[in-house]
Amino acid sequence: MFQNNPLLSQLKEKIQENTPKRQGIVKATERGYGFLETDKGKRFFIPPNEMKKVLHGDSISAIIRENGDKSTAEPKQLKKTATDLFVARLSIQPQRISIQPNNPLLKAFFKIKGGQALAAQGYQDGDWVKVKLLSHALEGKGFLAQVIEKIADANDPFAYRQITVATHNLPDKAPEFDHPWQVLDPQLERSDLTKLPFFTIDGANTQDMDDALYIEERDHGWELTIAISDPSAYVPENSEMDREAKRRAFTLYLPNFNVPMLPRDLSDSLCSLKEGEKRVTLCCTLQINHDGKIEGEPLFYAAWIKSHYRLNYSDVSNYLENEESTDDIWKPNRQLAEQLQILNSATLKRLQWRSDNNVVFKSQPDYTLKLNNRGEVYEILCEPRRSANRLVEESMIAANICAGNFLAKHKRQGIFNTHSGFASDRLQKAQALLAEFAIETDVESLATLQGYTKIRQQTSALHNAYLDHRLRKLLTYADTKTTPEAHFTVGVAHYATWTSPIRKYGDLLNHRLIKSILLNENNIEIDQDIGILLSEKRKLQRLAERDVNNLLYSQYLKGQEQSQWRYKAEIFDIIKAGLRVRIQENGATFFIPASLLCKDSKDAKLINCNSEQGKVMIAEQTELQLGDIIDVMLNNVKVESGQLIGKLADPLLVSE
Repeated sequence: MFQNNPLLSQLKEKIQENTPKRQGIVKATERGYGFLETDKGKRFFIPPNEMKKVLHGDSISAIIRENGDKSTAEPKQLKKTATDLFVARLSIQPQRISIQPNNPLLKAFFKIKGGQALAAQGYQDGDWVKVKLLSHALEGKGFLAQVIEKIADANDPFAYRQITVATHNLPDKAPEFDHPWQVLDPQLERSDLTKLPFFTIDGANTQDMDDALYIEERDHGWELTIAISDPSAYVPENSEMDREAKRRAFTLYLPNFNVPMLPRDLSDSLCSLKEGEKRVTLCCTLQINHDGKIEGEPLFYAAWIKSHYRLNYSDVSNYLENEESTDDIWKPNRQLAEQLQILNSATLKRLQWRSDNNVVFKSQPDYTLKLNNRGEVYEILCEPRRSANRLVEESMIAANICAGNFLAKHKRQGIFNTHSGFASDRLQKAQALLAEFAIETDVESLATLQGYTKIRQQTSALHNAYLDHRLRKLLTYADTKTTPEAHFTVGVAHYATWTSPIRKYGDLLNHRLIKSILLNENNIEIDQDIGILLSEKRKLQRLAERDVNNLLYSQYLKGQEQSQWRYKAEIFDIIKAGLRVRIQENGATFFIPASLLCKDSKDAKLINCNSEQGKVMIAEQTELQLGDIIDVMLNNVKVESGQLIGKLADPLLVSE
């Protein structure tokens, strides 16, 4: 009777028109409910029954239902889904074919198109697969998906590698090209430096060695030559190989595993500066005075070199850091010993000059996850930055500063690493925070490279971890630009990396630009959107690195739940829900919920985790703050999401 009533239809349309609507992004939770987050920062609750219509990350339009002082969102229209493709585990049972998405926030029920034929196609129960979403619940009767590719076998102990790269749409193997390897730029004059005793310093297992060093003492100080492998001599511009390198943008490094940007014939062989092998390079020779300052114009040129010594960080550090030679310490021959001692002297002066005139980062240790043949972590090495690391780092930083200035002067274009310091809307907060520590400045000065560099030198002298963390949260993000701009966090006018062209596409482009200057050519034009592409690719790689590390850490620490083992940890983030800390001995990150900061979880409501001030307070009294080193314990491990939940070893005391 009422089914085709036009008056009823008009009434429904009028009600719909008068009901408030909002657009936003769906944020799911592991508990089944979710939220609609608008671009204005508002959040609306989505109940579990409504979450069955949407997926985490969907952009939707929703009706907002008001119920007293509570508002709920009812999804109505899909704008865009973030889940066109995803990775899942396949379940093949006699009566049912189903998938379990790798992302625990994707909780929808998916019908599988052609599911009954998968077993006949070679798929097995437990295989990891890539899945394509065919239809969405907001646009049809449910979620329909299709298995399009196997990612890894069910019993593959290293499946997490393939799962991770597939999740972030990254390549999982080296590019391969059938190409005659020959130097493409014979018109470029190359100096023969093969007689000079260049040396490389890398990790013991490094295959893609792209930098070598040679130094001489001079009356004014030192003359340092940095030789960088030149893959641009073999990769034709705009070729299929070049386009693939651009698409990858970087070499991906995961524990015991890498996926190179270039074919391994180049990255690990022809372009790798192997000991005793003649290699084509691009060089920079620069003059460093006795104070550590770079003087005059650096000289860029092409050259053939031969690495005379393949060294590793551990051996060189042990040699430089032990004044008394013992039988168990590696010793260089006379020629190499002279090179290392001269470079060490120049490096110390250079580092001091940068500390006084630029900005120097606080050194952080590296953490190496050692894996067995089952893909499991059996040991985590904490490796502090030592003297050998300093030799290479200071040489590369000097080379990149010189390249930035060289490209800015002669080309006005390139791949420049830039950073503009404090965000413009946070300058006043930075000024007020600095004033609390008796550092006087003004907003106008803080916005300049000179002003920023000055206050960073002043804060460095205080050795105050809390202040350093607070200031870091007021900074903008680093960026990649094709026109010259300053790099505030290095404290220099220009900074352009060119020292890793085997591993970074931007460095490869800078090689081509430098060589075009040497040849006096204007045939190289940089894509104005390349900076965006490089930033996006680096972000995806960092997400992949994070996912793998989270999984491996959670598996490694799973057996230590409730072990009462105390870890030393640094607080590096404070949010309303709790703290994030980094364990000093192994680099793991624990999240400590506010409820586990005190002995009785009921007291959590009395604890104020203040993100703005970076402090944990009870009754206005500061109990913990950013940068504090505290004792923590592992409370529980969520292997599925890679979360490590910690607690304070000495809970906060809440007075009655």
